[in-house]
Amino acid sequence: MPDQIDLSSMQSVPVIGARGFVRLHRHWREPDAAMWEKIWNGTKARSDYWAAARRGAMAGEYAAFFRRYLEPGSRIIEAGCGVGQVVLALRQWGHDCWGVDFAEETIALLNRKFPDVPFLKADIRELPFRDASFDAYISLGVIEHFASGQEAMLAEAARILRPGGIIFLSVPALNSYRKLRIRLGSYDRTAIEPFFEACYGLVELREMLLESGFEPLAHQFQNTVMTFAQETPVRPLYRLLEDTRFPRSAVDRLLRLVLPRRWFGHMLMVVGRRN
Repeated sequence: MPDQIDLSSMQSVPVIGARGFVRLHRHWREPDAAMWEKIWNGTKARSDYWAAARRGAMAGEYAAFFRRYLEPGSRIIEAGCGVGQVVLALRQWGHDCWGVDFAEETIALLNRKFPDVPFLKADIRELPFRDASFDAYISLGVIEHFASGQEAMLAEAARILRPGGIIFLSVPALNSYRKLRIRLGSYDRTAIEPFFEACYGLVELREMLLESGFEPLAHQFQNTVMTFAQETPVRPLYRLLEDTRFPRSAVDRLLRLVLPRRWFGHMLMVVGRRN
């Protein structure tokens, strides 16, 4: 089926953030619990994701970072766990991983399907855990969906992490291709749809971590296919593949090999250590 999240259908407006850094704001739908539950319920392969996660399978871009920085048997929280596949996989690896999300129906479903796994309904800005109670904090594609308040979210992450604990944070990237489009003036000037997400540059994201008490350790631009397939002039051609399985998989593998990450990486992952 066609991708449910399509960047080409969004209104994209360059803005100047609170720190004076350029961001790209996407306007599409209100990113509330009901919207996400509709997306997740429409994911036909959800059961396949769960089955793979129960075997310990995980996207290679994430797995490499987790294996490098997680200590054996870590107590981990995933803030904004969605349908829970990262939590399930990390528990299979031997970690004590917890998942929290604000989508009540999704958390209820996860509790029914996986009663042995700690999935909780919670707000990542006010987590129900003691200070310094986790070894690692994971948040993949979450904080960008709030129009403001990222400082409070990162402060809460710092609060529940022990000194020396690790944060894995990913957000949509203000990559080189998007920066070029901003310079060329090819994005929208205004938007009438609800705010959906913000794209951050590496320098601003590192500064946000430093201000919240984290030492940045590493970063990586990820998912080059999404930017290239949904934002460049090849979009009409790629749409012909979206409803296929094997041709699309082959094309995606080739694109991941040849596309430069800094130019087309849709997501930016940063790893930091709690000071």
